[in-house]
Amino acid sequence: MSISHNLDHKLFSHLYVEEQVLDHPQSLKIIEKFSSSKVIVIKHYKDVFNRVNQDFNAQSESKNLILAKKERGFIHKGSYFSDGFDHDNFYYTSSLLGCLYDCEYCYLQGLYQSANSVLFVNIEDFFEEVKPLLDKKTLIAISYDTDTLALESLLGLSKKWIEFAKDKPNLNLEIRTKSANFKALKDVEINKNVVLAWSISPQRIIDLYENKTPSLKQRLKAIKSAVEAGWRVRVSIDPVIITEDYENLYKELVKELFDNIDSDKLYSMTIGSFRMSKDHLKTLKKLQRSDLAFYDYEFEDNVAFYKNEKDILDFMSKELEQFIDMKKVRVWQQQ
Repeated sequence: MSISHNLDHKLFSHLYVEEQVLDHPQSLKIIEKFSSSKVIVIKHYKDVFNRVNQDFNAQSESKNLILAKKERGFIHKGSYFSDGFDHDNFYYTSSLLGCLYDCEYCYLQGLYQSANSVLFVNIEDFFEEVKPLLDKKTLIAISYDTDTLALESLLGLSKKWIEFAKDKPNLNLEIRTKSANFKALKDVEINKNVVLAWSISPQRIIDLYENKTPSLKQRLKAIKSAVEAGWRVRVSIDPVIITEDYENLYKELVKELFDNIDSDKLYSMTIGSFRMSKDHLKTLKKLQRSDLAFYDYEFEDNVAFYKNEKDILDFMSKELEQFIDMKKVRVWQQQ
């Protein structure tokens, strides 16, 4: 079954299902779709997902899915590491834990013991916790700890959130993605309070560090389709990664972006360089999955970042200002 570009055919050879959600409609739908997968009934998702001494690297090669019920903590205040785009009421939600992609710079590599994913099937309880927040403008990032669009054709999480937001003018949604799977939303009614936020990188960076993700060309095609359909689209070049000849790589990236996308039709852009909490960086070093973990970073307020971060972002800003009104561009800077 094709879920998204570049995902291994071994995806979800096993389904771990909490016994309390065996008969939930979402569980039944997924079990039916993955009829060849082995179903293992469990008491609680943490017995599998939080198990000690798991081999994260081995699991990354053949990811499985855990179906569970979320009991509490459906909505969380937005993190310092993420932009709330001037919303005082900024939250994120994690109805799906873990990501199908394996970007080597992602903080998720150091966040969970497991490389598998957990889907909380009781989405209706997430919605109930959001409702009391909507007496004022509220932004909720629904793909903060995952990439919901990559699995949209299976789980339909983005559609469910967009449908929930339909009659709630104070609810704004951000759906972050590296997926090329915009076609999964092609029949969804456009909501101007929803921003589809694509992250892009030079193809060489994708090849080196963004394992299992769609190519740059595939992402640009999806972005173009979303823009032309009338969605609010944000493009993020974040993180900028220092590698050999990185300036030319990112200069070419900016040109290719605007060769394909009309800058006037973009809702906004964000740029930022690599940054990670010191604790997550330590975990990344232990996993020994990437040379990015061993760069000579600057540290401030428990955050690792490039010593020449300002130069990187000044360079990116100069490239962008040739193509787009810089009032649309937000720069995320540690220093």
